[in-house]
Amino acid sequence: MFSCDKKELKCKEGSGNIKAACDASCGHFTPTNLLGIWRGLEVKKGHKDHFEMGEIDMIFGEKNLTIVYPNKTQDVYDVSTTGGGQMTLTKDDVKVNVAVTELSNLKHTIAMGLSTFGPGQDAPSSFRQGIITEKALSMTMWKCSGGSSGASAKCKFDADNMKELTANLTRGVRDGDIDECNKYTSCHPCINASTPDGIECGWCLGGTLNYKDHGNTTFKCGGFKAG
Repeated sequence: MFSCDKKELKCKEGSGNIKAACDASCGHFTPTNLLGIWRGLEVKKGHKDHFEMGEIDMIFGEKNLTIVYPNKTQDVYDVSTTGGGQMTLTKDDVKVNVAVTELSNLKHTIAMGLSTFGPGQDAPSSFRQGIITEKALSMTMWKCSGGSSGASAKCKFDADNMKELTANLTRGVRDGDIDECNKYTSCHPCINASTPDGIECGWCLGGTLNYKDHGNTTFKCGGFKAG
């Protein structure tokens, strides 16, 4: 039997699942049930009746999560899954452990609950635990169920102002990073990085990278080579 080592993100022998099942839920990738576009709402921040207003767009790629806030600013996180209904979000070397719970699978939408105690803390054991404590940040999010006809086809969370971002994410993050430097999400690690084949990493100030064959992306760290 194997279990997921949360620090190394590798399956090691111990109590848990067979290795194939462990490998499917342990590593630097997004849980498959989260892939796609979600529309979210913060429902609780610490004590009851305390939360931020406004809808949040959450776009899960193969290894990344882009969160677009009501004021149209955004953050990009690396995503790792550690099994047991938990995932880890990482940005600028800060890790946030999150409990992920399916709340309802309706005819046209799927509802999920996310809850965290914040950076550096273990995740709540479940969304329910996050809701009943006064220490967690919790939110709910919805995604359209599959279907190409009837009401299911009319369920769309990619509003007009999200179409360009969604297209860029589909070309970039969800299909894998365009170059090896894209994985760096802050300036200092980016400008100090290089690859064995002579690629140096550089940081894009004041905007994001636009690739000839991919168009605009959410990436700010890109590779270049002398000559």
